[in-house]
Amino acid sequence: MNESLMSEYKDIVTSRGLTYHYLSLPPVGDKPTLLFVHGFPSTSYDWYHQINYFSERGFGVVAPDMLGYGGTSKPTDASFFLRTAIAQDLLDILDAEKVQKVIAIGHDWGSPMIAVLSMKHSDRFLGFAWVVSTYDIIPSPFPPIDVLLEVQTKTYGRPLMGYWKFFDQESAPSTIEKNLESFISVLYPNDPDDWLTLINKPGEIQAFIESGKTAKRASYLTDEHHSHLLKSLRTGGLTSPLNWYRSMIKGVNSHIMDEIPEENQFIRKPAFFAAARKDHVCIHEYAVSQMEKYARGGLKMVEFPGGHWVQLEEPETFNKELEGWIRDTLQQSC
Repeated sequence: MNESLMSEYKDIVTSRGLTYHYLSLPPVGDKPTLLFVHGFPSTSYDWYHQINYFSERGFGVVAPDMLGYGGTSKPTDASFFLRTAIAQDLLDILDAEKVQKVIAIGHDWGSPMIAVLSMKHSDRFLGFAWVVSTYDIIPSPFPPIDVLLEVQTKTYGRPLMGYWKFFDQESAPSTIEKNLESFISVLYPNDPDDWLTLINKPGEIQAFIESGKTAKRASYLTDEHHSHLLKSLRTGGLTSPLNWYRSMIKGVNSHIMDEIPEENQFIRKPAFFAAARKDHVCIHEYAVSQMEKYARGGLKMVEFPGGHWVQLEEPETFNKELEGWIRDTLQQSC
């Protein structure tokens, strides 16, 4: 990230008393503001290619360190990770910045967060962009992990979320904290097919990290970015970040859909989806079908040949495609 932008970070205490650390750059003229919502196990730094690109072109940017990460509060109680409450945290930030024209962009756990914004606060946004992780409806109640893995195996021929079993273990935070280099090499793989074993299959990621092994450093993960990840996770630990998973397993979010009318469960604003052919958790077949099923306000889908981190792997293509969709969306709203 451009060094000059680091001084533009702010802190806010949201209406529920949590501190959020976020980047805020004002728009130039009538350009919209882009709300970038990252996922696990990172910070707002994951968007540095997009922050540099869009801020240089006059777009406003709001990029928070999400709950559990970076300079933001790190609750150890999973109940703080209720998605509707986090959505209000994000609205508190937008209100503090007094931004009106907003497009929300989410990746990984940021994707279900912007889904909640779409369902409950669609009127606040011009459009929504999902990156690799698709739009989805939260099952009520959320099924046990073993049940999910069995359904995935029957449907796709393999489990997809075996790593959740490790992340739910009480020892997981300390195990990861002792082997951060190993952990990062798995989460940011040079070869996305590594996830077919290390992420999909139960027990594999735990054994790999406990052994202290490291996979080849991803070509898209710069020294600076890698150092940032290490520093952030060493400082903040993994207990709070893992609550994004544990809150689902514990049923914290199981009743969100009960309060959302059926018509609001569809995406009513223009939608963008960056589909990854080699994300082996949010697999392409399922991700595309979900977007096609729920997008009612227009949908642009762009295919990427790589894995989970398309905004890092192919930033030039990603940025241009996203910018083109934003331009078209703004023309529609005039």
